[in-house]
Amino acid sequence: MANIKPADLRTGKTGKDEIEDRKKAEEKLKGKKKIPRKPKGELNESGIKLYQEIIKLLPDDFLSGGDTYVVSIVADALSRMDECRKILNCNGMFNESGIEMDAVKTYERYSKIFDKFSSKLGLSPKDRAALAVLKINSEDEKTDPVLQALRE
Repeated sequence: MANIKPADLRTGKTGKDEIEDRKKAEEKLKGKKKIPRKPKGELNESGIKLYQEIIKLLPDDFLSGGDTYVVSIVADALSRMDECRKILNCNGMFNESGIEMDAVKTYERYSKIFDKFSSKLGLSPKDRAALAVLKINSEDEKTDPVLQALRE
């Protein structure tokens, strides 16, 4: 699948009408349900706290009810990575025979899950930078006297 970005994150040549149409379609797909404060499904105590922390970190109205499962996956991956980190801190990365502990492989597996799904939520530095640029640009557009005159 192509690297399709939300209308607000698009750069390059895109017509104003196309951007507006995309924004409307994205809002319809997003839905009106807000993301619940308590996760659905099976998360351990640490996972539940991480789920709630992720929701607090992101701007209001950034997540919708459809994002519940993605946030749960990210929280679960972080929780499992933390469990593995504790095991590795106690037992080390290798056993007496010099063989890598299972916790290392498990940590790597959950790290990949975290990377994959956190990028879907805009949690990577690249995604946050793109969102910051958009926010700055939209604020600049609001105060630009030329653009204000054109809108009138």
